[in-house]
Parts: sequence; C-alpha cells; structure tokens
Amino acid sequence: MAEKPKIYIDSCCFIDAAKHSLRIVPNSRTQDVWFLWKLLEAHKERDVVLFTSMLSVAECTHADGNMSDSVKSLFSRVLLSGHHVTLIQPTPFIATDARNLRWIHNVMLGGADYLHVASALDRKCIEFLTTDEKISKAAPRLKSLNLTVCEPCKTNLLPDKYKQGNLLDDKVTPIKRTGK
Repeated sequence: MAEKPKIYIDSCCFIDAAKHSLRIVPNSRTQDVWFLWKLLEAHKERDVVLFTSMLSVAECTHADGNMSDSVKSLFSRVLLSGHHVTLIQPTPFIATDARNLRWIHNVMLGGADYLHVASALDRKCIEFLTTDEKISKAAPRLKSLNLTVCEPCKTNLLPDKYKQGNLLDDKVTPIKRTGK
C-alpha cells in the first residue's frame, strides 16, 4: 500500500481560516483557506496525513484580536479534536534539529518557525504550507532538505477528488455567462 502524502500546516493557515470565518481575511488568502478546508477533509478521510506542532495550539489564540467563542471553538475543533490534523510534540531532538537549521544549514528564521520546520522534517513531510513570508523566503534552502514550501492553494498533494467544489458550496464562484 502506498504511503499517504505527508503535509505540514503552519499555524498562520489556521489563523487565516478563523479570519475567513469572521470575513476579515484578505481576498488574496480566500483560496488558501478553501484548500486548507479541503486538506483537513482529506486528512479526516485518511487520504493525506496532516501535521502541525503543538506550538500551533499556543499560537492560534485570536484572529486579528478577535477572541470570540466562535474563534476559540474553531481553533479547538480543528487543532484538538484529533480528526483534522496530527499534533507533533516538540522533543529535545526536534529542538536540536531546529537549532541546526541555522547552525548547519544556514536557514534564517525566527525561533518558533525553526520548531515548525524541524517538526515537518522530523515527520518527513513533503510540503510545508504557510503564508508566512519569512518562511517562504527560506524555501530554496528548505527545498535542499526535501521540503517544499508553498501556500495552501499551491499544494500538489491534495487528491483530485477534493478539488471539486460541492454543489451548494458558497466558496465556489458561479460561472458568469456572456453573450446570448
């Protein structure tokens, strides 16, 4: 049996989903949120394996300052239910690998971002999904470590059957007819 694609999702993607639920996500990220929801669905159906660090639980505290019950519920359901994403516990080995991204591989990130990337590498993820510009700038160096960094909408690992919108999906843009 073929191994399922392994994908890491950075916490900023979950925050964008919360912003989208509040209708405050920038239009440029709407497609990323759609792909995130489809990936979460694919994970639940066991067609892909999604990972994020326990660090994401601590980072996903609000959506542009909004800490409403609906935002808290969204983060809890997605991150803590055990259905949508697999949480990675940081270990001393992951922390050492995180540090070595700078010391050995000359990858320039912030402390928390190092842990996210090291967690993805620890689980042998193929893609690292993020909208964080600093991580995106490190993409060439991370590619040399066999980790592709991209926005959720640019994933190559979402199975085809999830790329279709649902008939009544409000995220699908209707076809505009021109002429007669």
